[in-house]
Amino acid sequence: MIAADMFGHLPNGELVEENQAYRNRGDGAFDRAPQWQLGATASGRGMVMADLDSDGDLDIVVNNLRGFAQLFENQLCHGASLQVDLAWPGSANRAGVGAQLTLSTDKGVFRRDVRASGGYLSGDAARVHFGLPADATLRTLEIIWPDGAASAIMTPPNNARLIVTRSDE
Repeated sequence: MIAADMFGHLPNGELVEENQAYRNRGDGAFDRAPQWQLGATASGRGMVMADLDSDGDLDIVVNNLRGFAQLFENQLCHGASLQVDLAWPGSANRAGVGAQLTLSTDKGVFRRDVRASGGYLSGDAARVHFGLPADATLRTLEIIWPDGAASAIMTPPNNARLIVTRSDE
């Protein structure tokens, strides 16, 4: 936060706190994860996650106030993934922003949506990323497009980038 009337006693009137990362325990609770080494104090103001090095896991970019952005390469995750790009030719919404994707596997059901927005001063990639449990068998990928039309891919490939093109035929 920056507010001269509230933080005038701090350098540049700016409250700078350490970034914090939490690990989902899977039971509705989270544990702090300092071992991930994301605790920079460069005045982060926005964050985006994407597979920047095409290795199947999500990396992090943090936008910092009055400084350079920071890149955190994910070196912790080594599991499988499915990445999905939507293509909607002839539509003003070529990336299918607003579409809802449901991936059914033998290890559970995973849901994502295509977004164009993100945190403050950040935006999400239109590519949808599903991180997968070890040895998961993929059953179906269902897509509900923003206008309600549906598409389905039976047995999508594991550890792949899939481009799904909308056909209006």
